[in-house]
Amino acid sequence: MLLALNSFHPFLHSQRFKVIDAEQINIREKDGTLKAVLSNSAGFNVGDRAKDAPPRFSGLMFYNEQGDEEGGLVYQGRAIPGGQDADVSLTMDQYRQDQNVYLNHTEHKDAKGISISDGLQINSRPDWTKAKHEYELYRQINALPESEQKEAQLQALKCGDIGTRRLFYGVKRGISDGQLFDDAGLFIRNRWGRDAIKLYVDSENKPHFEIFDELGNSKVYELRLSH
Repeated sequence: MLLALNSFHPFLHSQRFKVIDAEQINIREKDGTLKAVLSNSAGFNVGDRAKDAPPRFSGLMFYNEQGDEEGGLVYQGRAIPGGQDADVSLTMDQYRQDQNVYLNHTEHKDAKGISISDGLQINSRPDWTKAKHEYELYRQINALPESEQKEAQLQALKCGDIGTRRLFYGVKRGISDGQLFDDAGLFIRNRWGRDAIKLYVDSENKPHFEIFDELGNSKVYELRLSH
């Protein structure tokens, strides 16, 4: 009753509650512009996300002065056959684009292997005016035969039409194809999305410093420590 009265006749003073149960809370400016949303997964099943499978994540999403998504703190996690699938991330978006700064923990375990990643990732993305062209290119590249996808992606990156990871600082570990991997370090890619510099410690506690050519295909320098 008090909440209903307050919606029509706001109290002059702030109110305090011990417990509030809600599926979604929206924070808006006085003019109604959406600035933040704290929601369960159903609250994020809107816009382009509603075209795909319903999102599993819940959390807090931020919006800019125009009401466009700007990043957020989201999480999800569940048991799956043979293991688990979980993720929590703090993201910061480029203007009317996707994530540029990505602080993340992700883990996936099933019958094929285990993969756990903890770190900070920095992405490079095209200007927001190219967003529609960018996502159309992703669709076209994914439709190509697998043998042609890498070259098509490279050409799109050279033209600055699609996004790519530029830096990862953290730890990646797990088991893939029966092989253990556990690499902690700094991994830098050039603007074409190709490996440029790797500085890391591997699963055998061996340090590595590697520099690659512009296509990331071969090492032009590697520091080897004597054993």
